[in-house]
Amino acid sequence: MLVIDIRHIFRNLIVPGAFRIPKTVSVNGNIDASVSGRIDGDVKGAVKTTGKLVVGETANIRGDVHAIDLVVHGKVYGDVYASKTAHISNKAQVKGDVNALMLKIEEGAVIGGAIQKNITDMEAHLRKQKEMEAEVPTEELKEAPTEEQQDSWF
Repeated sequence: MLVIDIRHIFRNLIVPGAFRIPKTVSVNGNIDASVSGRIDGDVKGAVKTTGKLVVGETANIRGDVHAIDLVVHGKVYGDVYASKTAHISNKAQVKGDVNALMLKIEEGAVIGGAIQKNITDMEAHLRKQKEMEAEVPTEELKEAPTEEQQDSWF
């Protein structure tokens, strides 16, 4: 019986209109795209996309990688930044830091750097607000001013 992992299929999908660099193509320079894409070839430079990026098994990227959602099966020699999700497969090799809001690392993946969870602006704001509330001593909280205090400037 043949078993197909449907998550693997959807994880590797890219939308129509996305860019693709096949394994027979080498790029010397940065890639800055406003669409999703897939890289199976060699790239010597940073890769930035405002969409999803799939780094195929035959890919070899020498530069930082930035994407909204990222799936890595190949080799990346640089830091990886995913503002939402990053999936590092069991065949991936990342020689740099991995930064993502949500991260899945399969057993067998090689990561030669730090793994960091990004904190969104909203999470940081809520955390700071809670810290500030905790720092205010209850002794300093004053009761509501009396009617006489409200009428006076002193």
